[in-house]
Amino acid sequence: MSRSVAALATVVLLLTAGCGAEGEEPDSDPGPSGVAASGGPASDEGTAAASTPADPTPGDQATTDQATTAEATRVEGGEHSAYSLALLATPAEATHLTVTDFDAIRARLGVPDLTSQDIMTDRLEFWRAAEASSVLLTDGLLREENSRYDLTYDFTQDDVDAEARWTGPEGAGFLLALRPDLDLELVQTAIDDDAPGLEGASVDRTTSTVLRGIGTGSVWASNPAMAAVGDVDAESLIVRKGCVPFTTALGVDATVEHQEQILAAHDVEGLLDVEAVAIAFTGMTSTVRLAYPEGPGPDAIEADLAARLALAEDWPTTESIGFADGFGDGAASGVGTSVGEVTLTVTNPGAAANLALADLVPLGVCADVELLPEPTGL
Repeated sequence: MSRSVAALATVVLLLTAGCGAEGEEPDSDPGPSGVAASGGPASDEGTAAASTPADPTPGDQATTDQATTAEATRVEGGEHSAYSLALLATPAEATHLTVTDFDAIRARLGVPDLTSQDIMTDRLEFWRAAEASSVLLTDGLLREENSRYDLTYDFTQDDVDAEARWTGPEGAGFLLALRPDLDLELVQTAIDDDAPGLEGASVDRTTSTVLRGIGTGSVWASNPAMAAVGDVDAESLIVRKGCVPFTTALGVDATVEHQEQILAAHDVEGLLDVEAVAIAFTGMTSTVRLAYPEGPGPDAIEADLAARLALAEDWPTTESIGFADGFGDGAASGVGTSVGEVTLTVTNPGAAANLALADLVPLGVCADVELLPEPTGL
């Protein structure tokens, strides 16, 4: 288990004690993880072998104590991924979650032990390489003020091992796993000073973890679909609860003509329902995973993935960038009883990140099409 995941594991287990949980996590084996468990370097190409995705298994409702005990057992066994840990901290009402394992990116780029104590040229070179070869869904909570943190508090974004952030109608929150040998008095001083990004946060000294906005009720881990859909090796990951509304995926500047173009060529309403969408990135490879309600079966899911890939190929560009600007060829890479996945090449890391964050990746589009209003001519 990497140092970042070990830190996250302990703090989340402590903080979620007493929170309600409904259902159980899927009985799956995350395996070696570029995101988390192993902490080892991913392949240069960032490609993931095609595999059958893990599916949630129905079970009786579990109490929080039971769920926490099960999670603790998995952590001790070294089987946890950063995503499964973030599930325990993300409030149930959140709509989006991103997880970034900076340790995994550093390892792939050959600088696994890089920190703020390294020379500035090495640190700047890492970020240049990371931006060129990784899809960064976040620049890092502290990075915009790196110079201030470096000069005033003697730590920076380069001391963050992993970062999880969630957003939703009730607000946002985050978990930062810091390198375990960092002097936490420096971090506490920054928090006391309301340093940018850390306002209202707290530090857990036993786990070298900074947190804010932890849920006080049920969490994503109690939702089997959310637990299963993000169970994939990656350096960065974004998960959306539910499918992407048709008009959202088209973009704010889409017209009725764009809509008609798609609906004339594709049976969008014939797609299967989707409960959650995950888009994972390692290097220049992306894996899109869809969680389906119980019932369709592997054959139906395989057909649905094929239809969604064809839909993505024809998806119009309505804003400054479109799907084709960030992603290349794709193919189905795994089909289970309730989870399906496709693997895509990434052609432009920055564009791919922006498309994923803006819900402009049409592979997860809803089958329930809400049409754009017809222009009135006024």
